[in-house]
This record gives sequence, C-alpha cells and structure tokens, in this order.
Amino acid sequence: MSSFVDLAHPWALAFALVVVFLVWAQHRSLADMTPLQRKVCFALRVFIMLLLVLALAGIRWLLPSQELSVLFVVDHSASISAPAQKEARNFVSTSLAAQHTSDTAGVIGFAAKPELWQAPAVHLQPAAQWPEPTDRKATDIGGALDFASAIFPAGKARRVVLLTDGNDTGGQAAAGATRLAAQGVELMTVPLHNESAPEVLVEKVEVPRRLKAGEPFDLTAHIRSNVVTTAKVKLYQNQFLIEQRDMEIKVGDNAFRAPNLKADGNFITYEVEILPAQDTVAENNRASATASLRGEPKVLLVDSDENNGRALAGVLQKEKISVETRGLSALPKTLEDLQQFDLFLLSDVSALNLGRQQMDLYRRWVQDFGGGFVMIGGENSFGVGGYYRTPIEQMLPVRMEHDDRLDTPTVAMLVVLDRSGSMTAAVAGQTKISLADQGAVFAMNALQPKDYFGVVAVDTKPHTVVPLAPISAKGAAEQKILSITAGGGGIYIYTSMVEAFQQLRDIPARVKHLLLFSDAADAEEKAAGEMSDGIRTGGNSLDLASAMLAAKITTSVVGLGTEQDKDTPFLRQLAERGSGRFYLTDDATTLPQIFSTETMKVAQSSLIEEPFLAVAMNKSPITTGIDWPQSPLLLGYNATKPKPTADILLATEHGEPLLATWRYGLGQAAAFTSDAKSRWAAEWLTWPGYGKFWSQLVRSLMRKSDQSSFQVNTSETGHQLELTIDAIKPDGSFRNQMPVSVNMLRADGSTETHAAEQEGPGQYRALFDLPEEGTSIFSVSSPDLPDGGYVFGHTRSYPEEFLRTEVNESLLHTLTSLGRGKFAPSPAEVFARPTVAARTHRELTNYFLELALLLLPLDIWLRRRTWRA
Repeated sequence: MSSFVDLAHPWALAFALVVVFLVWAQHRSLADMTPLQRKVCFALRVFIMLLLVLALAGIRWLLPSQELSVLFVVDHSASISAPAQKEARNFVSTSLAAQHTSDTAGVIGFAAKPELWQAPAVHLQPAAQWPEPTDRKATDIGGALDFASAIFPAGKARRVVLLTDGNDTGGQAAAGATRLAAQGVELMTVPLHNESAPEVLVEKVEVPRRLKAGEPFDLTAHIRSNVVTTAKVKLYQNQFLIEQRDMEIKVGDNAFRAPNLKADGNFITYEVEILPAQDTVAENNRASATASLRGEPKVLLVDSDENNGRALAGVLQKEKISVETRGLSALPKTLEDLQQFDLFLLSDVSALNLGRQQMDLYRRWVQDFGGGFVMIGGENSFGVGGYYRTPIEQMLPVRMEHDDRLDTPTVAMLVVLDRSGSMTAAVAGQTKISLADQGAVFAMNALQPKDYFGVVAVDTKPHTVVPLAPISAKGAAEQKILSITAGGGGIYIYTSMVEAFQQLRDIPARVKHLLLFSDAADAEEKAAGEMSDGIRTGGNSLDLASAMLAAKITTSVVGLGTEQDKDTPFLRQLAERGSGRFYLTDDATTLPQIFSTETMKVAQSSLIEEPFLAVAMNKSPITTGIDWPQSPLLLGYNATKPKPTADILLATEHGEPLLATWRYGLGQAAAFTSDAKSRWAAEWLTWPGYGKFWSQLVRSLMRKSDQSSFQVNTSETGHQLELTIDAIKPDGSFRNQMPVSVNMLRADGSTETHAAEQEGPGQYRALFDLPEEGTSIFSVSSPDLPDGGYVFGHTRSYPEEFLRTEVNESLLHTLTSLGRGKFAPSPAEVFARPTVAARTHRELTNYFLELALLLLPLDIWLRRRTWRA
C-alpha cells in the first residue's frame, strides 16, 4: 500500500482469496451469457469483492497534521514547596494562553502515583486549584510518564511537559522517557525551584552489622545541612536515650561520632535525632540503623503473673543463661523486640491477650528467623487458653483438641448468636457475624461426641439453626452454622434466654451452659417486652439468669464492643447472675478464640488436675542425666494430642504428651503441658532435676546460628536492595550450587521470599523491593545448613522524598535528551508547532462499503439482462 494509506485490520486482506473461488465458479458457470457479458460481470463482481475486503481491513487515508496534544505532568510530591507549586500553576496557565484553536491540553498530577487532574480538551481552562495527591511521600516520574502516554488523543502530534524538581524516587524515570520517545512523544522538562530555606537532615547512621556482645564499636551519623546553625543531637539505643550533645553544624556534610559503644542482647537499634536551631522539614531529622549481636544466650520468659516466672528464671540464670522476665503488658509486638532473644518461653498466657497478627509474628520468627519457642501449660494455656486453630497451634508439635476421657461430665451447650443488622459490618475482610459463626463452629469442635450442642440465631425472635442434640454429623452442622447471616433488628435478650431455658432444661447432661453473644451497644429487651421506650410487660433477663442457675444452667456472655458502650454493664451483670464468665472485645477477629476458650473451660476436658509422674519416652539430650522414675509428682496438665511428626520426650502415665518437640522451619518449638510454677509443679521447684531439665531444654531449643557460613553485603538503589551473599565453609572454600533462600519481613508484617541465584564461586545474589520507611528483617538460610543462617536488619528511616531538597538538573537534562525535547522551555514554546508533522487518519471504510452496495444491484441487473452479439 502507499505510504498515504493505512489499514486498521491488515489480516482482513486474507479474504481476497475469495477471488480464486470466483475464477473457479466463472469457469464452472452454466449461465447463458455472451462472452462479453461474462467478462464484464466477472470483473464487476471481483471489483465489488475487493471493495468489501478493503472495507473489512479498515482502509484509512493518512493526512499530515500540525495539530498538537500537550499533557502537563506536574510533580506535587512532598519535596515541592508551596511557592514551587505556585510556580508550576503559573507556568501551565501562561502556556495555555498560547494554545492553538485545534490543539488539546490536559494536566496530570503525580507523587507516589499519577492522577488525571484535567482530561485532554480543546480550549482547556486553567484550574483555580489542583487537588492533593493521596500519597506525597514519593516521586515516581517513570510511572507518571507511562500514565501520560496512555491517555493521549489520537491524530495529533504529542508532547509531554514535565514540571518537577527531578528528585525521582521510583528509579524508572529514564526508562519512562525512553518509552515515550519510542512512541514518538516529545518530552520537555521544566525545573521547579523551591525557595531557599534552611534544611538540616540526618542522611544515614552507620554501625557494624555484626557485633559481639561487650565488644566496643563506633557509631557514625552523617548530617547534611545547607545552612550554618547549631543543633542538639540525641542518640537512642533501643528507644532509650543514651547520649545527648550540642553540635555546631556547617554547610555540607557533618559527622556525629559516638565512640566505644557497647551493647548486649541479640538485636539492637540505634537512632540519631537532630534538633537544629534552623530547619524546614521535620520528617528527615531522625535516622536509624540496626545490628545483630552474638554473645551470651538470652531467653524471654512471659508469664500471666510475672512474679510466678521468677522460680524458672532463677534456675536458668544459675546455669549462666540470661533471662528477661515480663508480664502480659510487655508481650513482644515487633520482630525487632523478638530478635533480642534466642528462645521465647510463653507460660500460662491466654490467647485472648494476643492478637492474631501477634501470634503470626511469633510463628514467623520461629519458622523464618530460627527462634526457639516453648509453650508452658496452665489454666490459661493451650486449648483452654484459646489457642485452638491459631498460628501458635500451627507451629507447636501438639494439637489443642479435646481429650476423649470417659470420666469427663456430659456437657449440653447452647450458643445464642446476635444476628442483628450491626453484625453486617466488615472486619479484616469478613463480617462480624461470619466471625461469630466461626466461633460457634470452634465451640462445637471443642466438645466430645457424647456432648449436646445447639445454635440459635436471634434478632427479634429466635431461629434454631442447629437443634440441641448429641454431636453426630459435624460437617452438616458446620455448614448450617457458617450460613448464618445478619440483617434483623437488635438482639432480644429476654426472648433469647427463654428459648435457651426451654431447650436446656430437660437435657440429660451434668453440665448445662448457655453462651450468649451480643453487640454491647445494641442488646434490646433486657426485660420481657421492653423496647427502647422502657415499657415492660413481664420478668427481666437478670432474674431469668438466676432461675436458670437454680436449674443448674450457667450463662456466659460475649460482648462485642467497649466499656463505654451502653449495654456493657448489663451484659457483665447477666454473666455474674448466671455464674459464668464475661468476655468483652472490640476486635471481632478474636471471637473464634473466645468461643473455643469458653467451651473448653465449660467442658473441663482439656484441663486435667490430678497427680501423675513424668514418664521418659524417646532419648534426647533434653531429658538425659535425670532420674525420671524418682521425679516428684506433677499435679496437673493441659490435655493435647501429638502431631504425626512430633518427638514425644516426656508423657503422662496415661501416655498423653507432657513434653513434645519438633523442628519448625529454621527454628524449634516445644510444648510442655504442665506448668513450671507452684500450682502444678510445686514439688518440682525443690527437686534438683528441675533446674537441670529446664536448662537442658532451653539450651537444646534456643536459636543456633553458623555465622561463618554466610557473609552478606547490601547495596540500596532507589526502592531496591541488592544482597550479595558469600557462602564459605569453615576452611575458607566456597559453597557452590547450594539452594539459598532469603526471607524478608517488612515493618507492616508483610513477607517476601526469594531464592538467591549463584553468580560466581560461592557468591549468590537476591533483589528486594524496599518499603518507603521502617526496618525490614532479612533471614538468609539454606536447607543444606539446617542450623545455619544469617539474620540482619535494614532500616529506611524516612521516605527518600525527604532526602533531597535541591533541583536534580542532571536528571532533567538526561530525560530531555532521551525524549528529544527541550530543557526549561518558555511558556510560549510549549505549543510551538512540532518539527515533524503528525499524521491523522481519515476513515475510508464507509465510502468503500457504500460503493460496493451501490454496485451490487448493477451486477445483478447486468447478469439478468440478455446481451446480443
């Protein structure tokens, strides 16, 4: 085809092969036509067919066009000051005044992400004010240029005018300019200048990545300033202020040095904060660095009562094991906190004191970072503590299932669920009612087959979902429970309790229990017939709870809300009248754990309080050297069931697990189902084997690390961190063709795992995307080194957006060169005619189609007419 003609669908030319069929049909035709008539009709039909084929192919006429489409791409990130933003608005407004009649213009704003502020239009009017981007803590120039290339109108020459300070944090600016040029888009760059303002920032903090406990080292903080000033500099170690000093700040780079520092523990964070006399941006006045230490093993012991943990801590300290004891208020919530320790002992702590995200943090610490974990029993631990189907149960070598003991009493439990409209609210991607449904399923699974179980959903009246009966077909019952939805009025408490009383009263069970779940801000009908106007028509719920208790039916209540909710006092009093327990939570995700905790407390099947002897099972360094037949009695334990690959080292006289261990990922986890304090282990506390056993257990399970196996160097470029890993044997030779895995845990809890690729003798490489700020923890490991690994932290103290304040003209010149445009054009040059005219399309399809349709009747007429020779 000519260069002045274009086809939208070139593949449609294949239909031209139908001409071959026309030739064949012409030779086979029996029509009575003269030779001339045959030739004319054949030529006309071929011509019509070619017109239709070209119409299908979308034939277009290419015409030169001087029309221009301009997109202003405006940087609105945090590094652009208010005067610079005003400078950008003035430039765009002045440029639009020179817009030609047929030209189009549009405005895109960007920071971390691009946004269309004004769609391309003819006669675009300047906006009085531009909107604020959703996230100003980054500058992604490459993403903004790609966005612009996708919204240009067709048929015009295309030009992007980029207004920015050039401080790109996305790392793809040059690539974006190259892609624009490949599409024929011209790129102009306009530098935006911030006013000259004093700025002092902490650029980075440097400490050795690997430290030995007690070994002195130096810390250096690099401080950059564009003004002469004074500043107070503070140094923090694990958030504790350890040094404060006044400092004279000069223009350029300044070094703050803290010599001969010493640290202990396993993981430590240093932060330098500067408080300058003159400054503009506060976000860049802090910077941090992390380091890992190797020294004396350190253990964390958390008990529900911190005082009760001192006996165990004391015997471990006598064995030269450093122990830190904490209460419930100091449970670890970050990986940095956990990384200070080699082993975590969780003693008699209920899952209700932990969020699910917190439990998953402990699991990942063991699996991906090699920590050691021991759960110790008690009345708030294991199944009765609410750990059924939690991340902690997942990593333990035992399951929190009920114990099928014949001597446990038969239980009849009825769960009443609030299905009012407030339960439709979403929490963590699920509705409140769906989480309550899961809790009811947990409660059912915590009971034995001989027990009675039922579920009633209540709004303004009760709806029996699962009739109160012995548990048989759990699968069918589970489906019914999980199908309960919300949408009714507020839960009617009195009506609910009347229904529960009727169902539980005549059941032949020794333990009868009602578990009532209600919104703490919407518990209606506290008395019979009582509505919001306070009118009563009969008895009240509190008296009914007392009557049920007289009939040996206890009542526990789960309230969803806070202490400030209007119905919380009533629900608490209702549980007291029913001689049950009251649970209050504002986090619906904890409902499954609350329901299972309450069920196991009621069923009394997982808490066994009877004397027994510890029986040694499999041989292990943990239990060796101890005369177990002569050990004192333990007075109770939490009933559990071992998982298939668990190593049972100690058991009860009934053969149930007392001590079970296994390897979980890079770390080890253990379950000791009795306690380590004066309730069940009272006689053990004075037994010589007590200290020996616990010290051997702790030393066997605590984190082990072959730090000589890996050496890691890091290099940060833009949003990416490159890890260069050297794998070396103790004799100095290289470890080749070894699977090396790198796990990254970000500050927000998200994880990422990459397999490192070998690039040279003993050298491996991995690349990770870094978050804008926060400490990310990395673990380098290999299955070929089960006890080896390398754990370190990498900190981005604040977004890169706050690191630079001056204009990066070098980058802007580079982008202009790649985009074949102009650096710092005047507003009048923005709409200057393009040097290379664009081509616009004029569609010819309709003309070809109309001509074919006009010729078709002529073809028919010529074929039917009799021609004379």
